[in-house]
Amino acid sequence: KFLLMILCSQAKLENDNKSINVKRGLRTRVEMGLWPGPAPTGYLKEKRSDRKCETYIDPEKGPVMKKMFEKVAYEKWSGKKVYNWLKFDLNFRSAYGKKHLSLGNIFRSLSNPFYYGEFEYPRNSGNWYKGKHEPLITKELYDMVQAQVKSNTLRIENKEFAFTKLMTCGLCSSEISADE
Repeated sequence: KFLLMILCSQAKLENDNKSINVKRGLRTRVEMGLWPGPAPTGYLKEKRSDRKCETYIDPEKGPVMKKMFEKVAYEKWSGKKVYNWLKFDLNFRSAYGKKHLSLGNIFRSLSNPFYYGEFEYPRNSGNWYKGKHEPLITKELYDMVQAQVKSNTLRIENKEFAFTKLMTCGLCSSEISADE
């Protein structure tokens, strides 16, 4: 039992050391301005080993993403209008071409500071880095988009509807609610 305990603690120590080394490597990359995760929509990762982890603008999807930011900022488009434009007019697909961008993914992209050249890593840590990648949009355009997105938030109204959530759907058993 004693030998088994020593072997297990040695394996635990090795795993802990690997964790520390990986975190140090990721911190070094972000300090160099390199995004360590998958590239956001509109960007691609460099595949050459001498430029590993560098991000560059996708020649096909990059201009569309820039146009999306411009339409929201200048033409005051809503997320749903952008979604319909990307899906039905352009048949715009995700990075791997398998599916269309969801509405949530569109809003996530619109609120991603990576597009103007900065990023926070890890998310919600307060550690901001200047990216080495070429920005797709300007900081001013990003700020205009944020103001537009915040102004299009859902209206919170205190309306009372009779029989709300008393009935359920016969197919999926979800509660039925009312809206105007």
